[in-house]
Amino acid sequence: MTSHQKTNSELNENYIATDRYTSDKFAKREMESVWKRTWLWACRNEDIPRPGSVTVFDIAGQSVLIVRQKDNTVKAFHNVCPHRGRVLVDKPANVAHITCPFHSWQWEIDGSLKRVLDRDNWDGCEHMSDENLKLNEVSTAQWGGFIFINLDKNPMDFDEFISPVPDCLSVLGFENMQYCWKKTLLMNCNWKVAQEAFMESYHVMGVHPQFLPVIDESNYSQAQGLHGHHIYTWERPPGAPSHRTGKEFPEDFRPAVVKFFKTFDQTADKSRNGQQSKRSMDAGIAAVESLEAGVGPQEIMEAAVGAMYMAAQNDKAFFPLVDEETAAKIGVDWNIFPNMSLVLGYDGTLIMRARPHNDNPNQCTLDLYAIIAWGEGKAPKVETEYYENWRKDSDNIPFLLMQDVKNMEEVQKGLQSDSITRLRPNPVQEHQIIHFHQVLDKFIGQES
Repeated sequence: MTSHQKTNSELNENYIATDRYTSDKFAKREMESVWKRTWLWACRNEDIPRPGSVTVFDIAGQSVLIVRQKDNTVKAFHNVCPHRGRVLVDKPANVAHITCPFHSWQWEIDGSLKRVLDRDNWDGCEHMSDENLKLNEVSTAQWGGFIFINLDKNPMDFDEFISPVPDCLSVLGFENMQYCWKKTLLMNCNWKVAQEAFMESYHVMGVHPQFLPVIDESNYSQAQGLHGHHIYTWERPPGAPSHRTGKEFPEDFRPAVVKFFKTFDQTADKSRNGQQSKRSMDAGIAAVESLEAGVGPQEIMEAAVGAMYMAAQNDKAFFPLVDEETAAKIGVDWNIFPNMSLVLGYDGTLIMRARPHNDNPNQCTLDLYAIIAWGEGKAPKVETEYYENWRKDSDNIPFLLMQDVKNMEEVQKGLQSDSITRLRPNPVQEHQIIHFHQVLDKFIGQES
């Protein structure tokens, strides 16, 4: 038995009940015990770039406004007026003060009360002090340019929660990246079905077969604190065909590596920016094509990455230089509990975040984002694109992500079948999903 294999008793414990994806009761437990108790990625620093910038994050029936302060720190508040309950902010904005659109009550951006119209009308009434009427603050934390919130009044320590993610991933310099594109889809599936699509590479042969000629997807996944990741073993170098094809290494690796790089265009939008920058892909491909025949795969990749680095330097852009051993440990994909998936690239990253849609366990909103290490002054202004009918707008979604999206609603349909009550995830390649449900159980207080 290999180090990644499990005993029979361990395998049985790893089965996942299907009603976790379909049950109203389970969804309600998640609402109270997960979404209102754990740290959640809400936005990035570039969403609130200057003092007075405000954005909104909605989850579990709660709305939170996040505001850049005058000293450049970040605060978050429950997005509700204590007068008559009106939502204060409904879209990103830049404000000098926070003003309720209903009756013009007003607050400073630090949440302290500034104005109550005709306040003397409440003379003698209780619970009307400045302290009573300040905005209710929500805990915040930051890492890698990402801003997290926690609705719990006594939240888990953030450093304890996020560990060991910063130790493993901070070398990639996410704080040096900015949005490339933001897309939000309404999906007829449970949020976990959508999120789990990005927690494993076991599906590559079935969902992304175009990768098999140039990527050997042999992999395993691991728990990492409350989180998890999966790792390609790279028993075959980039450009080599998958072991599943039965094909040998190409005699000349140069065209194979070029084709390997070009597959990443399928994770990009029409600008060819996504999991990697267009700048890096063009530089890497040009470097490979300039090499003489007979160069080995390692030398080819070193030349390509070196060219990417120089292109970034010329553009005054950040580029992470990660040694081969560190890159192998980092892997290709991380899930930060509960609903933040990072698919890593050379100088970019895909981010996926699924959230329950209202109270329906069979629906979710799926956020698909890309961040890039842009050249100085080259980061575009990015607005979120909303797709209530993703089939109609599939041409606007990167091809590879569209392949993943097409599976999600079909999985949800299958989970309604009376013939299946337990899922059987792969204990080696899908251990990240198994661990995810084990952590979920710790929050809701229910055994698997």
